[in-house]
Amino acid sequence: MSQYQENYRKVMSILADRRTSAQETADRHRADFHARCPRAVTLDAELAKTAMRIFSAATSGVDVDKKVAAIREENEQMQSERKGLLASLGLPADYTDPHYTCPLCSDTGFIMTDMCPCTKEMIRLENLRTCGAGAGVDTQTFDTFSLKYYEDDPDTYQIMRQNLAMARDFAEHFTPGKENLLLMGGTGLGKTHLSTAIARTVIEGGHEVVYETAQTVFSDFADERFRNGDSSRTDKYLDCDLLILDDLGTEFTNSFTVTCLYQIVNTRLIRNRSTVISTNLTPRELNDRYDERLTSRFLGLYRVLQFKGQDVRYQKLAEK
Repeated sequence: MSQYQENYRKVMSILADRRTSAQETADRHRADFHARCPRAVTLDAELAKTAMRIFSAATSGVDVDKKVAAIREENEQMQSERKGLLASLGLPADYTDPHYTCPLCSDTGFIMTDMCPCTKEMIRLENLRTCGAGAGVDTQTFDTFSLKYYEDDPDTYQIMRQNLAMARDFAEHFTPGKENLLLMGGTGLGKTHLSTAIARTVIEGGHEVVYETAQTVFSDFADERFRNGDSSRTDKYLDCDLLILDDLGTEFTNSFTVTCLYQIVNTRLIRNRSTVISTNLTPRELNDRYDERLTSRFLGLYRVLQFKGQDVRYQKLAEK
């Protein structure tokens, strides 16, 4: 089961719990009302028969409109009396009604056959929480990516402005398998910020995103291979709509990690799944660390965004 499926099940479980809680509270309030006002028991019993009485009148074929109007008038009178009884006890008119968190869907998650906006928002937030991007997903957006830290050099500024535009276009018009990105450059130049912004935007577009460091990804594959044989932790890296592989090159590199990386890259290309990779390595360092099969795919099948400038984190510290 994918993380998105798990998130959907979690949200629906939360909604079911909310609905049950609201109904149980309403039942307790109704029982309290009945205990304090015996007349309410009779009224509620009669009100519960209203739908069946209207159905019987509608199918009788004789004076249908008159009968239905009389039943509705009687219902309104009983409802009015019931509200009066509640008020006499100092209780609100909706005391015995279920109070759902969402009045649109009554915590069912759907309005008729359409998913309720509340459910969509809960799933969106859960997907953001579990995508792996961490707390940065709340603040590192395209709008908060400031180009002022690159203004000292006009060429660098133009390169970074283009990187921002291409990353935004990739995310806002995301289609699985359409394009892959390779973000290259030194530390503190904005690769993680734009990667996180991509993750957020693609998730909000309804796609499954997994954001993880290269070190963690290869560790999961090692656990599968040498310990438990459980592929549930690694399947997501091959199947999700977008994999964001952060900090490639910081892991301990050996023949196993190179094989894992080739499996990830090649499998995702075959399955028409998109990948964003960020690395501090130069093209030459990539070629030295990984074999030519990988390097050729990175430089030939990925759009390369070269990051330039001075470490933004140091610049921010200097501003304080």
